Amino acid sequence: MKTTAHPPVLRFDPNRMFDTLLRKLELANDDALCAELHVAPFVIARIRSGQSPIPPSLLIRINELSGINVRELRRLMGDRRSEYRMGDFVPARSTPPANAMGMRRRLMDADDAGLPNCVQWA
Repeated sequence: MKTTAHPPVLRFDPNRMFDTLLRKLELANDDALCAELHVAPFVIARIRSGQSPIPPSLLIRINELSGINVRELRRLMGDRRSEYRMGDFVPARSTPPANAMGMRRRLMDADDAGLPNCVQWA
């Protein structure tokens, strides 16, 4: 009986991606990588320890810096999903605080230089 060879199953580990970036960009440590990516050191530390997920904005920044496409970055981490849904990433806050809308409305009324009420600012 002939069996087909399958690639080894990699466990999800963002450390592989960060280690590959350090080698590719010839950086000494995570602090140098943080400086290149313009993120605080605790961001990468939390991702490495598994306390935080990798935000899509960081993947895009890594892509722009290294030239490695996002699909390859996900493969380096062991992410084998073929599709990604918007529900995979929860926004920090979906609605503005209640007082922000009132403040914005007051500011819009204050700089309204005699325009009719039907005019709305974008």
